[in-house]
Amino acid sequence: MKNIIKVAFNLPLYGTYSYLTTDEQQNIKPGIRIKVPFGKKKLIGLCIDTTKNTKSKNLKYKLKYLDAIIDEKPVITRELLKLGIWASNYYQYPLGQVLFSYLPAKVKVGNNIIIPDNREFIYVTTNKAIKDYFKNKPAQKKIYDEINSSQGLKSSIISPKSLVKPMIENGFIKKEFMAEIRKKTRIISLNQEQELAYQKIIETIHCFSPTLIEGVTGSGKTELYISVAKEIVSRGRQVLIIVPEINLTPQTILRFQDYLDFNISVYHSALTDNARLKVWDSCRNGHIDIIIGTRSAVFLPFEKLGLIIIDEEHDSSLKQSEKFRYHSRDVALVRAKNINIPILMGSATPSFESLYNCQVDKYSHVILKNRFYNTKLPKVTVVDTTKDTTRDGFSPILIREIRKELDKGKQVLLFVGRRGFSHTLLCNVCRWTSKCHKCDVHMTFHEFENKLWCHHCGLQKKIDLNNICECKSSNEIVPVGIGTERIEKKAKELFPKSKIMRIDSDTIKNVSQLNDFINKSKNAEIDILIGTQMLAKGHDFPNLTLVGIIDIDSGLYSLDFRGIEKIAQMIIQVAGRSGRHSSQGKIVIQTRKPKHPIMTKLLDNGYNSFANDLLKDRSESSLPPHSYLSLFRVSSNNKGEGLIFLNKIKNIYKNKITILGPAPAPILKKNNRYYYQLLINSHNRKFLLQKSSEIREYILKYKKSNFRWSLDVDPIDLY
Repeated sequence: MKNIIKVAFNLPLYGTYSYLTTDEQQNIKPGIRIKVPFGKKKLIGLCIDTTKNTKSKNLKYKLKYLDAIIDEKPVITRELLKLGIWASNYYQYPLGQVLFSYLPAKVKVGNNIIIPDNREFIYVTTNKAIKDYFKNKPAQKKIYDEINSSQGLKSSIISPKSLVKPMIENGFIKKEFMAEIRKKTRIISLNQEQELAYQKIIETIHCFSPTLIEGVTGSGKTELYISVAKEIVSRGRQVLIIVPEINLTPQTILRFQDYLDFNISVYHSALTDNARLKVWDSCRNGHIDIIIGTRSAVFLPFEKLGLIIIDEEHDSSLKQSEKFRYHSRDVALVRAKNINIPILMGSATPSFESLYNCQVDKYSHVILKNRFYNTKLPKVTVVDTTKDTTRDGFSPILIREIRKELDKGKQVLLFVGRRGFSHTLLCNVCRWTSKCHKCDVHMTFHEFENKLWCHHCGLQKKIDLNNICECKSSNEIVPVGIGTERIEKKAKELFPKSKIMRIDSDTIKNVSQLNDFINKSKNAEIDILIGTQMLAKGHDFPNLTLVGIIDIDSGLYSLDFRGIEKIAQMIIQVAGRSGRHSSQGKIVIQTRKPKHPIMTKLLDNGYNSFANDLLKDRSESSLPPHSYLSLFRVSSNNKGEGLIFLNKIKNIYKNKITILGPAPAPILKKNNRYYYQLLINSHNRKFLLQKSSEIREYILKYKKSNFRWSLDVDPIDLY
């Protein structure tokens, strides 16, 4: 009897499609790739399930037969299939696109899985008689003699490699896999506070046990991760460590390799297709002990996963912001529960959701109150810039403190919230501003490249200050706002003898450049670091003793209810880069609002107390984590069209669920499209998802062709 298989495609299609197997295709397994007819095309799909065909005569449509089975071994395990079905249902995203997002690029397109062999080999000579083989082959003879004299030569130093093959074929040398030479590792030493935390965690590593590790910056959370990971790997299991951004993977893997003699790899989008494929395959075959990756690593096919660690669990980068909008921390929690393993979540500034889950006893809570090197927490100075006037971002107090630290041979970090030179340009005569004609935002001025750049739609244009506005008053064109370029320019003027480096997405294009910067900073080749949030988290600069936060006012009055939470986390994280080792650090915060509740509550009482107060406010307002949200966004080329459409939805569902809006998005126009949004709220998660699904189906049925829409379950921001 033929089987019916359910197939999912890498297409924006909700649901699966049914096909018949032939008599020769009876052993097909869920998770393998297959080729099937779809309309007039042949598509690659994933087998989701198989059932016996007992109702062939009662089927509404005549089913087609699949064309070919691509894999013998499933590329997606049953465990990951289960996770994918949950993620598809929860985040309201097509199942096929969810599952295909797991796979490396070369696997998605249906190619046979051929793993490039990048292993290191050693070539050794054999006892076979050579006779006159090398008489007219001096280049081969030279390589042979080098191999023979050294009793083996690494493949990496042999050149050209084309000369090796004929010697192997003739039996004069042989190629042997050379096991990786491990360097001697350091012995990790935990302090009393860390040891107590370690023992508490170890007690529950045999089962699903979510634990929040809340530790002040520099408290040694990484050392705790390493100790627990070592115990897990020693029991024959694998460990997954998720970091929020690619730029945190190099230093994390170095820290782990420093202490652990294990097979450790990284996984992120900056790797080549071949490299991603190799890590993916090694992972599913159990050849890697520890993987350090960004959010997509949560879907890797581990053979024997025993522990998940989420570093900087509060970070918004853990949430995918486009298409499949999943949160890797939440997916990791579900995965850990499904396979009954522990999960650790660490942060100096935990998300309010995680703190709330500790309060209701869903998570264990481990607190590290002291820094690893027993240094005191940084001393904070708040500068009122309405009284202590700044010039190009620098107040007299900040300048004085920078000079003090430079004179001691210490490093300084200046944090700026925006790249570029200034937020916009303004003519003092005609009041012209550099507004983007495609978006409802101002274009950022980049002085070093002499251009205006919209950071939302990507529009760039070179400028001529003599002809930029109607009145052509070039002497009256002034920069408004502070960016990294402007701070760098002023810093070079104020501290001409200092070595200054700017770190933002304009200067750091890849992981290699970031590694180079980290090495320079650790080797005291940089005196003043200037950067955006790229520097705000995770990095350890041993000689850094002063952090200057140039301007935080833009974050104090956000329209997003999470805005205060985010700015508080940013302040603590940036401040935490200072004084982590031998000396107490200093923080200088410049603001026009020194009496703002963030300044008073956060700096006086600490993050945890600040968070508890805001959690009470959230409860009174019925906002997450005391309720659940879904955000619908629609856009079209016509202003107001999306608002009319969302109002229809509101009128249909207004008595069934709490609806906020519809309203224009905080940035109404982006890239010549007009954005509107509808926020739905419920205290019941299942009810919210049910109604979200109904609204999604309504949009799919009635939306116009020029409409684009998205659904964001558990949105991180409302922009």
